[in-house]
Amino acid sequence: MSAFRLEFLPAGPPGPAGPGEIAHLVMDDPERRVNVIDEGAVGDLEQALALLEARPDLRGLVVLSGKSGSFVAGADVGAIAALTDRARARAVVQRVQQAFGRLAALPYPTVAAIDGVCLGGGTELALACDSRVAADQPHTRIGLPEALLGIIPGFGGTTRLPRLVGLSTGLDLILTGRVLDARRAERAGLVARAVPAAWLLEHAHRRLAELAAGGRSGIRRRDRWRARDLRSWLTDGTPFGRGLAFSRARAMVRARTGGRHPASAAALSVLHHGFAQPVEVSLRLEAEWVSDLVVDPVCKNLVRIFQLTERAKKEPVGGADVEPAPVERFHLVGAGVMGAGVAELVSRHGIEVRLRDTDPAALARALRVVHARIAERGARGGAGRHEDEAQRARLFPTTELAGLRRADFALEAVVEDLDVKRRVFAELEVRMRPDAVLATNTSSLSVDELASGLERPERLVGLHFFNPVHRMPLVEVVRGTKTSDAALATAVALARLLGKTPVVVRDAPGFAVNRVLMPYLREALHLLEEGFAVADVDAAMRGFGMPMGPLEVLDEVGLDVAAKVAAILAAAFPARLAPAPQLEALVKAGRLGRKSGAGFYRHRAGRRTPDPQALRLIGVTRERRVQGLEMLAERMTLAMVNEAAHVLAEGVVADAGVLDLAMVYGIGFPPFRGGPLRHADSLGLAKVESRLMALRAGKGERFEPAPLLAELAAAGAAFTQPPPAR
Repeated sequence: MSAFRLEFLPAGPPGPAGPGEIAHLVMDDPERRVNVIDEGAVGDLEQALALLEARPDLRGLVVLSGKSGSFVAGADVGAIAALTDRARARAVVQRVQQAFGRLAALPYPTVAAIDGVCLGGGTELALACDSRVAADQPHTRIGLPEALLGIIPGFGGTTRLPRLVGLSTGLDLILTGRVLDARRAERAGLVARAVPAAWLLEHAHRRLAELAAGGRSGIRRRDRWRARDLRSWLTDGTPFGRGLAFSRARAMVRARTGGRHPASAAALSVLHHGFAQPVEVSLRLEAEWVSDLVVDPVCKNLVRIFQLTERAKKEPVGGADVEPAPVERFHLVGAGVMGAGVAELVSRHGIEVRLRDTDPAALARALRVVHARIAERGARGGAGRHEDEAQRARLFPTTELAGLRRADFALEAVVEDLDVKRRVFAELEVRMRPDAVLATNTSSLSVDELASGLERPERLVGLHFFNPVHRMPLVEVVRGTKTSDAALATAVALARLLGKTPVVVRDAPGFAVNRVLMPYLREALHLLEEGFAVADVDAAMRGFGMPMGPLEVLDEVGLDVAAKVAAILAAAFPARLAPAPQLEALVKAGRLGRKSGAGFYRHRAGRRTPDPQALRLIGVTRERRVQGLEMLAERMTLAMVNEAAHVLAEGVVADAGVLDLAMVYGIGFPPFRGGPLRHADSLGLAKVESRLMALRAGKGERFEPAPLLAELAAAGAAFTQPPPAR
């Protein structure tokens, strides 16, 4: 069956657009849950266009989806991943461009009626129409997120979007991959109307009539950018303003990517050389650039991260016959930083939250944090006043052990102390229903040890959020040896409901993220011991692509928290991870990082500056000059890679993809490098082993290559399927 079908409305009395039928071009791929643009769909579209081109008598065409709540989800990501030949990629792109060009050239008005997800190729299909209307519903999301996959919109989006919304807005949307709801899309000029979903088709037909009437009076039929005011005209309507927009965009790209995302440079090049040219010229530039980008390792790595994310969000957990329990009432113990963040997140997603703490002052601080987050989201044009008030009403602060029988799920976020957490669970277990799930937010303690005092240890699971909760996308779901399939499935489903990406890990010291992170942070401390400057150590890793340097991370996390985790992991893996007396010395001096105003840096008025006093406190008296930051970055990244190999071999995670995804989302490992194991594969495991052996000879046993890494190197194998060489 065809992915596109044509429906012709019966001819009625002449309307504002004159006599004749209106056609509906409906995309409804019977083989897929959502519509995507793939080669089969393009072939079906070409057949439908041939029929439409033979009907010049039509009053107009509405392009819509036959799938409720979804327009077109984009291009087929699997097909993008499979493309390895530049000429083949170019042919595919040009074929889609030509099909969309035929849609744009139809001799009667065309309107896209967008209800639901409209991304990438779906947005480009809509841009080929003369105008667009969108259903004003929460599930409607419109945008061009190709930059997140390491490519640019190549089916006409880079060309048509700036001509519709203006250069500055077009640059922002293309370079960031930002997605808009219907109202924001209307304000940007991406859609002509944001309308109630029930009236979407009525408004689409009305828009056809408006376009037809305008065409008869000599006005250009296609929606296009028009200056709304003098400022808009100066910004997008003058050569000086456009030059300034390009300058700002280049500066933003340098700041965000450090020049490591070729897609950003490609988008800027297409717009710089094609924006003032005919559409056909710009489309040719699009096709040339996309053909280069789609076979580049950066694209392959980013597509893999996207596919791993989709797997984490959808893959069944605990067995196909295990159904997660619904969570409508949530009990949260601990109103500290993490507790406040989790309370805001859970209440935002429609779940009633009872937040308990023995300290009324802590509860008051937590409520201030929650209300501040709600206000901040409202200021950005969030859910609206009604939903903000509803979220506040779902949060119940208390110092009492009340309401526990009604709770479906309980999470503790108290201090990282085994005895304290066990007491909390003892209180919860005797008061909650037998089918309720218990969870711990611990970052380093054993789930099995926490469960050892419970009568029903199978109901306990780890649910490790990362700070700040409202920004960090990852949740580690930790399965103890006795955790039941039902408890695991419920925890994973809850994480997904909260908009997080869950990764399931086995109970082991440090789980996955902290286990791999700590050798990296400890190697940064070794470099300080050798006299390298704080600024150089951090700059080395920012140059590698990390969002923050390791010492900046320690200051953000809190040196006291990091010292506790370091001590636990050093005890578990003494051969590879030495204790961190430097952290203990700074903590003893009251330097806890940003929260105390001083750590490795001084923190004042939102700015941080390296503090020589920190080095004196840890016993560094002389600073070494670095010959090249790459040498520092190599030591720290190889420490991560080697520990990641140990984690994989021990079965802490199911496969290399889970670990790479966890490190990208958990610590910001550069996604364009694909994660530590993918990065090792791209270097070549034989080379990685050789460099580890050289470092072992000079720096000690901590660089002894992991057995799995050595085995794979000897066999010429890899952790993952490596990206093609440049």
